[in-house]
Amino acid sequence: MKKSVWRVILVSLALLGGVAFMFTLLSPKKKQTEFEQDPNLPQLVNLDLDSIRARGRLIILTENSSTTYYLYKEEPKGFDYELAKQFAKFLKVKLEVRVIENLDSMFAMLYRGEGDIIASNLTITEQRKRFLAFSPPIYQTKQVLVQRRDTSNKLLENGIVVHGINELDRLPIHVHAYSSFYRKLEEITKNTGLNLQVIEASGKVGTEELLQEVASGAVPSTITDKSLAFLSFEDYPNLDMSVELSEDEDIGWAVRPNAYLLQERLNAFIAGKNGIRFINKLYRRYFGRAEENWSGGVQRFFSMPPVQAGALSPFDSLYKAHAPIVGWDWRLLTALSFVESGFNPNAESWAGARGLMQLMPATIMKYDGDTLCPPDNNIQSGAKYLHNLDNFWAQIVRNPEERVKFILASYNCGPGHILDAMCIAKQIGRNDTLWEGHVADALMLKAQRQYYAMSCVKHGYLNGVGPVNFVNKILAIFEHYKLSAK
Repeated sequence: MKKSVWRVILVSLALLGGVAFMFTLLSPKKKQTEFEQDPNLPQLVNLDLDSIRARGRLIILTENSSTTYYLYKEEPKGFDYELAKQFAKFLKVKLEVRVIENLDSMFAMLYRGEGDIIASNLTITEQRKRFLAFSPPIYQTKQVLVQRRDTSNKLLENGIVVHGINELDRLPIHVHAYSSFYRKLEEITKNTGLNLQVIEASGKVGTEELLQEVASGAVPSTITDKSLAFLSFEDYPNLDMSVELSEDEDIGWAVRPNAYLLQERLNAFIAGKNGIRFINKLYRRYFGRAEENWSGGVQRFFSMPPVQAGALSPFDSLYKAHAPIVGWDWRLLTALSFVESGFNPNAESWAGARGLMQLMPATIMKYDGDTLCPPDNNIQSGAKYLHNLDNFWAQIVRNPEERVKFILASYNCGPGHILDAMCIAKQIGRNDTLWEGHVADALMLKAQRQYYAMSCVKHGYLNGVGPVNFVNKILAIFEHYKLSAK
């Protein structure tokens, strides 16, 4: 073959190669992210935003807890739930919540495609970045040691055993093996040389269950996020969370490392102006209220309301006027209103409950109430709701004195949770129509997975300490009022 022919062929090949190279540079490339296939995890499914939109649902994996997802007065609540609902709206799809039954399996659930996002107080760590893709940080928090405070023990300074990181070896510490808390203890061991007593908690025991176990004395200590710790002070005043173990750490959501389009839209949502504004509002609602109730490490304890001469409140005439709707002593209705709102007609709770009687907007509308919550109208709507609850429980709890306790608890958290507690009471051999020592105790068990996962339980997790204390406070104030206002 002549040299001129070879020259033409070589030039042509070179030109074709150059065009192909330029096409490669200019054509859109699929985003590549380096990640490791953890040998403990199943094969990673190929499921991204197009599949989510095709099914019409975004599935989040989350824990049943007071910060992530739970039912409050029959309505779903939780920081992560409300944020996920907003993100699903951003994607123009519906939201589906899938509760993680075993926390040790949540990464495997994500890899298998059982959910699209882990939205459950997940700390962003370098180790997790090897096999997960994270959103931008949603908020920051510190890790703290949780131990019981025993002020009656004069041998303990401030009633606690551990006062700093260098004393962590004085107590066994129960944490989940998969958690960032476990990694923090490994780091502390390496840096200090302390011989820490670290005990792996079962993945079937939730984070808040561990707090409850520390409060009850079942375990000596655990570690949790400071943001969650703030929420625990009101229910567990004997817990101490003053020992900080870390600086601020990022909390975010995790997606599969090959879900590039989902991660891109999630990042745009969280880092966008509207997303930042919504997250800040949500954080103040769920965590800010608890921080305000905690000053200098000392909890503000409940005390009896003052009674002025001749009056229990500025609204006595209204309570007297509407108490007959439910057939109650007006002082009991007054006590309920004080615990709910402190007699502030403009009060609005973190969950959106409003007015003197702290009614949810849907309840206000159902009982012909005014959403602006003028005192007279709000008390009347509250009394109508209580009358409805009385009719409901009258078929189940015949004793009027016992029934009042069921009504009050239902007013606080919704009747569904109380029905669940009755079921649990029956399962553990208690009387399901008696409150104290029976249904009240069963309600306290609803924070534990082994109980709220029972087949007869329909409303899932609840920290029952709040409703039980709610009932006790109102009845105590009622007795106080009966002595003060004949």
